Amino acid sequence: MPEESPDHGQMTIIEVQAIDPSPFQRRQHFEEDKLKGLAVSIQQDGLIEPIVVRPNGGRYQLIAGERRWRAIRDYTDMETVAAQVVDVNDLQARRISAAENLQREDLSAIEKIEAIVKIVDAELIEDKEYLSMGDNPADRVKTLLGKLHSIENSKYRGSQVSGKGKSLLRKFAQQVAKIFQNLPKPLEWRSFYHHDLPILMDFCEEDREVSIQHRVFALMIISAS
Repeated sequence: MPEESPDHGQMTIIEVQAIDPSPFQRRQHFEEDKLKGLAVSIQQDGLIEPIVVRPNGGRYQLIAGERRWRAIRDYTDMETVAAQVVDVNDLQARRISAAENLQREDLSAIEKIEAIVKIVDAELIEDKEYLSMGDNPADRVKTLLGKLHSIENSKYRGSQVSGKGKSLLRKFAQQVAKIFQNLPKPLEWRSFYHHDLPILMDFCEEDREVSIQHRVFALMIISAS
């Protein structure tokens, strides 16, 4: 049975302090100057786009709009915020969070690749065969795309493809192509597998943190000049 689409929720005003961060947000670095600037803009012009939350045990859990929420919480005197409250499960929340994350303009190259991985993983995570392909999203996506690439190459060369390989291709090829086609900026999955994903896989967590911090430092120098 296909999964039901999440409802569009309802707009309401909720207390800023009643909101908890998203557990699906891996981003830990939020540039203070940009948050302050965003806070000023919100105070002057209002919150043009509401944040998205879901009920969570008497409180609310953030799904999308963490920069807006942090700017309001940390740099304004606003006690309430306009929010779209949606009733979604963990999988749907992950999908919304991943999609919203990819549409941000200030993502580094590594963060963009990570965001795409999260979207693909969120779309496929309920499939047991896919879930068995790795212990984390990047490993699962790499394994699946690698298998699809290998099977397609075998077919192109005229080599014999096993029944399991044919089954995997039938099951995932069109679905994967559709996911990449529906990204905010459509992308060919084979290009992502060959050119983008290896960058992420070769990037250790320490390098990732240094890269993000370096980008933050560079932006501070540009702003000060």
